[in-house]
Amino acid sequence: MEELFSSNLFAIYIIACITVISYTNFRENQRMFLLYLFAYATAFFQIFRISYSLALLLITTFVFLEYLTEDIKKLSLITKLRFKICDYIFMMIFQYHFIYVFCAFLILHLSHYNNFYTIQNLLQIVSAIPLWCGIHLSISQPFKIKSITEMCQVFEAFPPYEFDYQEKMQEKFDLLCAFEDRTYFQRKKSYSCVTFEFIKCSVKNHFSLGQNFFLVIGSILLHSPLTWFMSRGHSTPEMQLLRTIGIARGYDKYKIKRKIFEIVYGKIFFTSLKEYHQANTYLELEHYRHYLLYIYFQTVMTKLKGKKYTPLSSVFKNDKDISNWSMNGLFIACLGLSFRSISDFSLELFSNIIQEFSLDVDQIKKLNENYPEIKFPSEDR
Repeated sequence: MEELFSSNLFAIYIIACITVISYTNFRENQRMFLLYLFAYATAFFQIFRISYSLALLLITTFVFLEYLTEDIKKLSLITKLRFKICDYIFMMIFQYHFIYVFCAFLILHLSHYNNFYTIQNLLQIVSAIPLWCGIHLSISQPFKIKSITEMCQVFEAFPPYEFDYQEKMQEKFDLLCAFEDRTYFQRKKSYSCVTFEFIKCSVKNHFSLGQNFFLVIGSILLHSPLTWFMSRGHSTPEMQLLRTIGIARGYDKYKIKRKIFEIVYGKIFFTSLKEYHQANTYLELEHYRHYLLYIYFQTVMTKLKGKKYTPLSSVFKNDKDISNWSMNGLFIACLGLSFRSISDFSLELFSNIIQEFSLDVDQIKKLNENYPEIKFPSEDR
């Protein structure tokens, strides 16, 4: 290691990396391409040891993505080291495909342990294949998340200091949670479904409904993380909101990556956003969870009678005061979140919600028949 730092080549390497990072005409993925190429070249031509080249690559990319990034909001929002590490690991694996690059270094390393010159050269050539795959995918980015700055835009359009929570809004929030996640207001610190708090609240809710032990365990197993990856749903409202504002490309094709993004960034983003406003705008945010649902209504898409509506609030004439919204109309809109439509089957399936909120089945059917000729009125239930 002392040999590395005392070498003039190390200084040249650092200067080259700084030049690449500071060149504003390159996008982030193009800079990552050059950082990969520089590190691989130092190992391939034996300028540095392979382990040193790999270590330098990890250090320079971490500094670039987390501290020298052009994503201004990331710098001010994500300040905890553990969140930066989680963000870095996710970006390197799923957006910059570091696994391929690591394989290239590994094959290069194996070539040094072969005494046959021909096989050694062959392994060195083969090592360029995963390197090229990693670089190609890093440039094309078939799965891409938005920057933190882009994710924050919707929250800047509806800042928390302008959100005035009123008790009459609560039934609207409760109706949404009855469809999407009954643990929502019970959870205080978690934002995804892969947390101890979520499981604890889910178990408590199942037992409160009078279900026996085996039914509770069976339900939890059926809603395990493995099944979340295989089918739609089973996401908290926070996860649904995050994927709406956070996925730039690959939303439908890369469902497993999307789920991992929701789980990892659910904690990173919403915790950091709350702490940022508490520290910089001096808001107590005692109704932070209500505020997130308010943003949810102003952001997520629903589907009514085969037509998609973005955001959900558009079916209520974009009325920002959700307390004015029709409860019967909101039932239809919430049903559309899972692409279900009004039918005898769906009304029977969600009859418990209809009874819980004293909704009017006849009025629901009437509204559904009239929409979209008229927007959901505010004066009915």
